[in-house]
Amino acid sequence: MGLYSQTYQSSKARGFTNQGGMVMMERYCMKRMGEFVVGGMVLFSLSIAGTSQLGAENVKNEEGIVMVTQENGSIDWSNGIVQATGMGFPNTALGNARLAEEGAKRAATVVARRNLLEIVQGIVVDSHTVVKNFMVEQDIIHNKVQGIVKNSQVVKEERLPDGGYRVTLQMSLKGELSSLVVPSRQSKPVPQFKAHSANIQHLVYSGLVIDAQGLLLNEALNPKILMEDGRLVYGSEWMDPAIVGKESVVGYVRGVKAAQTHSRVISNPLVVKAIRVAGDNKTDLVISDEDAKLLHIVPEHMEFLEKAKVLVVLDR
Repeated sequence: MGLYSQTYQSSKARGFTNQGGMVMMERYCMKRMGEFVVGGMVLFSLSIAGTSQLGAENVKNEEGIVMVTQENGSIDWSNGIVQATGMGFPNTALGNARLAEEGAKRAATVVARRNLLEIVQGIVVDSHTVVKNFMVEQDIIHNKVQGIVKNSQVVKEERLPDGGYRVTLQMSLKGELSSLVVPSRQSKPVPQFKAHSANIQHLVYSGLVIDAQGLLLNEALNPKILMEDGRLVYGSEWMDPAIVGKESVVGYVRGVKAAQTHSRVISNPLVVKAIRVAGDNKTDLVISDEDAKLLHIVPEHMEFLEKAKVLVVLDR
């Protein structure tokens, strides 16, 4: 069995062979070879494919932060930030140290921007798709995503001992990118249970915390919360159109303690335990019908769902 075939079988075991996962499986099968830079210009690249988000390693960094690291960058799902790095090397044949250094810095920025695009393309949107799917299907989204990446900010420039440079770029998951792939509702959804006034004060909560610890959940831009029979409890369809793009559909944090004191849901969030994950990309969560009912029968709860006051707790 060839290397690609072996890697393909491994990727199937990782669950990459769904509609959106096939794109990520292809990138998973490609081995990054490197960049060759002369005089600050990228001459050629044998492969610039980055590690897709599915199957990437979740690393515990700052307290409560969900950070997904990749070969040349990272996705901070708690703060909605994507970063990518690139390296460039000077052309000593120029005979001008200043020009060689500037060329190395420019080359590093080019590589970082290319790496950032690769990371963004692999970001999971929902249970079936990744950003690249939208780019392939719609030219306007393809062009806009490239424009967003092009306008990413330089947040760090490091001069290396050999005279080269390492540049770090950063962009937000919110704003333009989220607005492109997360749809706004066309009409206000109907609750799964008939709402009534909550006369008992302790039944009124300030936000929703879903404990998904122990489940193999993948972060996404547009996840859904479902009932046991698949009916929708919460998703972008419930959000006020005015905040779609400005606010993520859910927030991701590590540890229930961090969630309970999070500004998004304080001061008295409802904490429920997810039963299982759902969807091809394992991005959606199923909660009990009883918990779903408690959310939908209380008008105040419907209000915090509209404001996206929802956190998902991970343990990695």
